[in-house]
Amino acid sequence: MGIDGVIARMSALAQELRGTGDARLAFHNTYLRTTQAVAAALRDGFFADTDWVDRWDVAFAQLYLDALEAGQRGEPVPAPWAVAFGAAKSQPGLEPVRHVLLGMNAHINYDLPQALLAVISDGEFSDPAVRAAREADHRRIDEVLSARVGAEDAEMQGPGPAKTWRDAVMQLLNRMATRRFLREARAKVWANAVELNLARRAGPDCYARRLAELEELCGRRVADLVRPGPVLLRLAAGGFGVQLAAGDARAAEGAGAAPASGPAVAGQAMRRHRNPRNPRSFDPLRVGRMETALWVTYYRREWVRFLVLSVRVVRSTFGMDWIRTVHGAWLVLRANQLWAPTQGDPDGARRCMSRFYGLLRLTYGEPASPVHAARLEVEWWAVHREQQRGDDGDSGPLVTALARLYAYAYGVDEAAVRPAAEHRARAMDISDQWVAEGCDRDNPLLPAERAELIRSYAALLAAVHR
Repeated sequence: MGIDGVIARMSALAQELRGTGDARLAFHNTYLRTTQAVAAALRDGFFADTDWVDRWDVAFAQLYLDALEAGQRGEPVPAPWAVAFGAAKSQPGLEPVRHVLLGMNAHINYDLPQALLAVISDGEFSDPAVRAAREADHRRIDEVLSARVGAEDAEMQGPGPAKTWRDAVMQLLNRMATRRFLREARAKVWANAVELNLARRAGPDCYARRLAELEELCGRRVADLVRPGPVLLRLAAGGFGVQLAAGDARAAEGAGAAPASGPAVAGQAMRRHRNPRNPRSFDPLRVGRMETALWVTYYRREWVRFLVLSVRVVRSTFGMDWIRTVHGAWLVLRANQLWAPTQGDPDGARRCMSRFYGLLRLTYGEPASPVHAARLEVEWWAVHREQQRGDDGDSGPLVTALARLYAYAYGVDEAAVRPAAEHRARAMDISDQWVAEGCDRDNPLLPAERAELIRSYAALLAAVHR
């Protein structure tokens, strides 16, 4: 059964819930519309691996539908669903948005990590490139869900008297909060999927124990949302998602199934907990596409468009707040202008990039030395320019310069990031050829350049999470 079969099954169940006046219809209809939106995104080629996302979405929906039908038959259901379904029966007068939040919390926090495991094998979790691609598509689901927030909010409001300005403000805050909660939950879901995969590899008893821990955490979280009071404030204080603590199955990490252990990675995990959007969490597909466009605008000297794209690239890659993102994008623009042959000011470029890395240090506490990071940044620019002027075709020095920057910026071994550097160097070779042929936007070299950049970011993501 593909996603269209799931939609047909959900539509039939919606008719049953509507016929009995079941309060669970609020979440069910929201989920049905969201699934239809994912189906449309699949048809539009929005995801990197369409077949995998289809299988994943079916596995995800199956967990909810099985729980719903079991509940209708009076059979036991997992704790998060027991709480959510129980509220629909005991408190049918709750506002629809509350029932939606209960269902979303149970489904995302408890079902989604299991669905990921259903369609990502142990071998795929151990393959850095495959795992990075799966995580990227997992992240892109956020974009589909976020695009639905406004429409779903309107569905919850329904027809009625004209809204006051207070209603409008609360509606805006609700939309902003929901998008933030979805991003936070997505990061924690992936971390929980990694923990469950480690447990699965350790054996069925370990997996059952860890899944029971997740069920208990999720059940308590849903129960907390049932209590009277301002639910958005409670979510802001406690977060939408839940996260499993690292378990005994961490011993399995040596096989490459999850990020390496040690003090440095423990620090990274703490930073991820404080801020799920960090320099080690980005979408290779999205960033690779945007950087291709950025390179095009640089060589065509379209500086206004370059600044706009820089904002998007900096935000997607580093996840800083908007003030620092805009400031950082401006510094990147100035550095590139100063580096351009018409300006010829490498010291000025280094100063701008030092201030850029200083913003990263203010946000995340790294890199240790913004000045050194800027020196490594501009060093690979210089190596690339020298390669452009030469004719020996040797990209080795450029790969080494890039690997040194990546290793320092992310605190990993140089060998681990060398594949990412190699793909980026190939992308530059293609870009140089594109420039030599006249910088035509319709040149077929651009898709090849974009593909190499996406591979580079996928390899980098895998390396920094190894």
